[in-house]
Amino acid sequence: MGYAESLGGERMNSSDLTVEQRVQKGTLAILMHQKYRSLAGILMMGNTTVEDDAKECPTAYTDGLNTKYGRTFCQTMSDAELRFLILHENLHKALLHLITWMWMWKEDAELANRACDYVINLLLVLSDAGENFIKMPAQGAFDMAYEGMDAGEVYRLLQKDKKDGKGGDSPQGFDQHDWEKAKGRPAKAVEEVTKQVEQALQQGSILAGKLAGGLDRAVREVLAPKVDWVEEMRDFVTTLCSGKEISTWRRPNRRLLDSGIYLPSHISETVGRVGIGNDTSMSIDNKILSRFLSESAAMAQLVKPEVVDLLYWDTRVAGHEKYSEGQYEMLAESTKPKGGGGTRPSCVTEYLAANKIKLECFIMLTDGEVGGDWGGVWPCPVLWCITNKRITAGNGRTLYIGD
Repeated sequence: MGYAESLGGERMNSSDLTVEQRVQKGTLAILMHQKYRSLAGILMMGNTTVEDDAKECPTAYTDGLNTKYGRTFCQTMSDAELRFLILHENLHKALLHLITWMWMWKEDAELANRACDYVINLLLVLSDAGENFIKMPAQGAFDMAYEGMDAGEVYRLLQKDKKDGKGGDSPQGFDQHDWEKAKGRPAKAVEEVTKQVEQALQQGSILAGKLAGGLDRAVREVLAPKVDWVEEMRDFVTTLCSGKEISTWRRPNRRLLDSGIYLPSHISETVGRVGIGNDTSMSIDNKILSRFLSESAAMAQLVKPEVVDLLYWDTRVAGHEKYSEGQYEMLAESTKPKGGGGTRPSCVTEYLAANKIKLECFIMLTDGEVGGDWGGVWPCPVLWCITNKRITAGNGRTLYIGD
């Protein structure tokens, strides 16, 4: 007996049901399915509504907490496609896409949407494994080349394709993501959504055991107790250097693995200028500063940028040190921190503009207590290494660090 026949409700003709009823029926079928039962708490999070206004909601969307389905769009879908759509929207929530990847959306909204969709659609198609319980709707973004990658890695590859004039005819996806609403949430609300997602996933995993294949791995990553901020900082630099060929170290060069050689997929010898800014307004303790400088030195030795501009700032740039290849090893020992006043990150962007310093990327260390001053418009991608986990940077990418 097939899955459809095992549910009495499936025998009912879908044309006899409203879209609201079909969404409820699809959600119930997902909750009863062993592969996806762990997502029960996620499916119950936020509000689920059906919208009549095709302009307001032409397909479906989520803001990371709530989901909306366009009535006209859903009426064209089979039950399997609608179940896929429901899972798709809820996986955006489960994987915290609209929180984790906000920095991508600020850089390029269209590529950010596609990157997140590629990851989710690949997870769902592989999880179905030919059962036909779910079916990806037309125009779904799908490419097996992205298997095992997160949205950030896919995004960088899409960026490269865009720069090279490729990917113009790629699928644009079948849903929208309400990044604007997600962006408008205060830091406390973002923290609360994150906690709700983690609790829902933990409870679902206890009740139902493992998810299907890659879905299980993706959920485990969300529930991982601690991010390796050192690796994340290195990844940020290597994926933004001027060579652009450097790939994440998480994806080794498979052609060399059999020889026992572990290298990233591509290596570029063209690495530009990197900036590092240390908040010396007395809010960063010496232990964190020392660790940060040591890891910055290690990152520079690994990536080998042309120049590292090391700035110390409070309400002004109190110190500017330059290091080049061959000097990185002694950076942490030879540097002389300066400053100790208030906190005004804008002094860094002002300093860069006044001195016409062009950088590939900039890394800022701070506790995040900046009074809403996040430096204004940055001339390059910026990574905020923040010690206070209650604070999210107002621009760039946020990475929480600690001992």
